Amino acid sequence: MKLYKITNFVIVALVIAAVYQTGELWLEGTSSHNFFHVLTEGESFSGKQADGNVLLATRYAVGEGEGNFSVYYPDETGTSSLLKEANGVLNEILSDKENQVEFVTADWKEILGKRCIVMQYDFMVSSSEYLSQYKRLKNNGKIDSFDYITIIPSRRPGEESKAYFVNSKTNESVCYTTKKSQSAADFYAKLVTDDQTMTYISTGQKTGASVIWRNLFLPQWANLPYQYSGLTEVPAFEKDGAVSRVDLENTVKGFFRNFSVDWSTKDEGGDFIFSDNQTVVKYFPDVRVLEYYSYEAYGNDVNNTSLLEGYQISCNFLANDTSLSTDVYLADIERKSTETVYYFDYVVDNLPVSLSVALQDRIGSKHAIEVTVRNQRVKKYHRYVVNYESTGKQDMELNVQFIDALDDANKTYQKTVEEKVITDVKNISLGYYVELSGDIGLKWFVTLYDYLFVTETHTDALAAMNNIS
Repeated sequence: MKLYKITNFVIVALVIAAVYQTGELWLEGTSSHNFFHVLTEGESFSGKQADGNVLLATRYAVGEGEGNFSVYYPDETGTSSLLKEANGVLNEILSDKENQVEFVTADWKEILGKRCIVMQYDFMVSSSEYLSQYKRLKNNGKIDSFDYITIIPSRRPGEESKAYFVNSKTNESVCYTTKKSQSAADFYAKLVTDDQTMTYISTGQKTGASVIWRNLFLPQWANLPYQYSGLTEVPAFEKDGAVSRVDLENTVKGFFRNFSVDWSTKDEGGDFIFSDNQTVVKYFPDVRVLEYYSYEAYGNDVNNTSLLEGYQISCNFLANDTSLSTDVYLADIERKSTETVYYFDYVVDNLPVSLSVALQDRIGSKHAIEVTVRNQRVKKYHRYVVNYESTGKQDMELNVQFIDALDDANKTYQKTVEEKVITDVKNISLGYYVELSGDIGLKWFVTLYDYLFVTETHTDALAAMNNIS
C-alpha cells in the first residue's frame, strides 16, 4: 500500500473518531441516541439489544394486585432504577415479532388486578411516534394516543407478560402479549408496595372505569390527621441574602465549551450576563430565573427531532446545571413546527411541587423548568433557580380526603362558573403549593372541565377559605 493511501486511511479513521467524540461531547450528552447508537443497537431482544427506547413516565404506580398502590416519581433526572428495569421488560414484550396484539376497551379491574407497574403521563403521547421505533410492531392506527402504560410481568419464565397502552380519556387500549420475556420474572419479584402511611387506591379499579382520567391513583388514609413536613425554598445562587458570584459562575461554566469570566457583565438592573459568539446565559436575581440561549445554526425549519430523542437531550442537558439538586419530573411536552419544548417541575418525597399562578406570572412560565430542543440541540433553557428541602418537622396536618376536596371544588364551581351537574373531572392530585409568601404546604388540585381549583387540606383552612369567598 502506498504511503498516501495509508495517510488517507488514517485521516478517515480520525475523522470518524472526531465525529463520534463530537456526538459524545456536544450533542448535549446524547451519545446513547445518536447515529452510532442506531448502528450498534438495532437488533431484537433475543440475546441482543432491543430495537427501542422509551419515554419514561411522569410518575409510576406499583401494585401487588390487592387494591393498594405505591406511587413514585423518578428519583434520577428522567428515570429511576425500577423504571430502567420496566423499560427492559417493555422492550422485550414489544420486540417479540410473534407477540399477540389485541385492541380492547380498557378494563381497569382486570388490568390492575394483578401485580403490575403503571407508568402515567401528564400529557397524551402519540402512539405512532412512540411505537415507530419497533420495526415489526402492529398498531394500525387504532389508538392514536395514550397516557398510561401498564406492564403485567409473568411470575415465572415461559408465562405470559402483557403491556397495555391506554388512552384514559376514551378508554381505548392496545395490549401486547409475549411468553418470551427473559427478565419479567425477576422484575415481578421487585414489584412490592411500600408499607407507609400514605397509600393509593385506583378509582378505575374500584369503579371499573377511569372516573378521573388524568389521575387514576389517589392517596387515602385509614386514619387522619396525617402529619407531614412542610418545605423550605432555597435559592441556588444566594448566600446571606446576596448573589454568590462564585456559585453562579460555577454553574454557568457548565453551559460553555471554554468558559471565561471575562465574558461576564452586570447591567444597570443588576442582571448577570455571560456570553460568547454562540451562547448567552443570563441570571435575573430579582425573579431568580436562569436563562440559556444558543445562537448556533440549526439547519432547516423542520422539527426532525423525535419525541424520545428530544427527551433524552433535555435530561442530559439538565446535568449541566450543577445547581439543580431537587428531583424533577416531566410535566408536559409542546410540539411546534420547528422545535419541541419539554416542561419539568420539582418533586419532593414523591409529591409534586406546584407554583402558584402569582409565582408563575413572576417568573414568566407555568413550569419551573423549560427545555427547548431544535435539531438535536438545546436552543433555550429557562429555570426558576431554587431547590426545595423538607423542614424535617412533622408539624403540619392533613385531614381532608380527596372526596371532600372534590366536593369543595364542586361547590366553588357552582358559585363561580355555572350551576350544573359536573360530569368531567379531569384530575385530582395532591402536592406541595408554593406561594409568593414563601409558605409551602400540601394542597389538593382539582380540575373540573378546564378549571383548576386549589383546595385546602385541613378543615380549619378550608372553612376559613369558604368564609372569605
